[in-house]
Amino acid sequence: MELVQLAERGIFVPKVYLWPLGLGQGERRFSPGEVARASIGPDEQFCVGYNGTGGYFLGLVLTVGKAEEKFYPQGSSLLDSILAFDQAEVEDAYIGQINMITVSSFCGPQGVIWGYDVARDILPPATLAPEMMPPELEGEKVFWGGRIREATRLLFGTAKRRHFPLLPGSHVNCACKYKTARGPVWMYAAVGIGIPEDRAREACLLMEDVGSFQEVEPSETPELKTRIAWDMARSVIRIGKNHDIRYTTIVVDVEMAHVEEGEVGCALVAAPYFHLARKAYHPELPWMSLQEWYAVKREHFLDRYEREL
Repeated sequence: MELVQLAERGIFVPKVYLWPLGLGQGERRFSPGEVARASIGPDEQFCVGYNGTGGYFLGLVLTVGKAEEKFYPQGSSLLDSILAFDQAEVEDAYIGQINMITVSSFCGPQGVIWGYDVARDILPPATLAPEMMPPELEGEKVFWGGRIREATRLLFGTAKRRHFPLLPGSHVNCACKYKTARGPVWMYAAVGIGIPEDRAREACLLMEDVGSFQEVEPSETPELKTRIAWDMARSVIRIGKNHDIRYTTIVVDVEMAHVEEGEVGCALVAAPYFHLARKAYHPELPWMSLQEWYAVKREHFLDRYEREL
C-alpha cells in the first residue's frame, strides 16, 4: 500500500531497486525507454497485435484450462478441446477473442518484456531449489518467472475485470504451445526465457513446453514442477550453444493442474507480441515498478475499480 500511495503522488521508486535491465555493451544500444515509446498502439483502451512496425511488448500467459466433457459422446472430442482451449485463454490473464497466430519464440532488440524490462515487481525474483540443480547449470542465474505472469495479468486484466485487453478480433502473433487431454490426468504448461548478455545484438529466447502425467500424487507436484523448471532452463542453455549465445539470466515458470474424469484440459503457453494501449503508457514506464504503474493507471482500466479510501 505504501508503494501505491507514493505512486499516486507521482513519486517513483529509483530504478536501482528494480530488476537489472541487462543493457547491451555493443555498438548498438538497447534502451527499454526508446522501445516502449516506439511500441504504443493506435487504440486508447485496447492493446493490439504487433504489426511489424516500430517496437513491441511481449507478455506471458501460462494456464491449464478445463471444460466439462459434453460433446465427446456424440462422436467428436474436437468441440470439447476447443472449449478447454478457450477456457485456458481466459483462465488467468485475459487473452480471449483474439485470432492467435503462432510464431517462433524470440524477443529481439526492438522488443521489451512486460514484467521484466518494464513494470517489474518491486520484490526480487525467487530462485529455484539449488539442491536439484543439474550440474550443467551450476553458476547460472535461474529465477522463477511468476511475477512476469502476474504483470501480464495486471496489464490485460481477467475475464471478469478487463484492464487494457487485446482488441477483440485482432490478429496477435504469439509464441505458443498447447496440448489437450481427457481426464483424469495431470497437465502442465512451462516456459523458459533466456536473457542474453548483450540485448542490443541478441534476442531473448522463449522455450515453451506442455505435457501430461497420468499418475501423480498431489504431494509430489512441488518437486515435479521444480524438475520441469530445471529442464526448461537446461533447454535454454542448449539453444544458446547452438547460436554461441550466453544467456546471463534464465527465467522459468510452470503451471500444473489436475483434470478430473469427465473433463477435458488444455495446457497453454502463450506469449503475445503487442503494441500497448495509449492509456496504459506512461513516460516513466521503464523506471516504474509494477505496483506504481498499477496505482496510476487503474483509473483508466476498461472495467474501473472503486478507489480505496
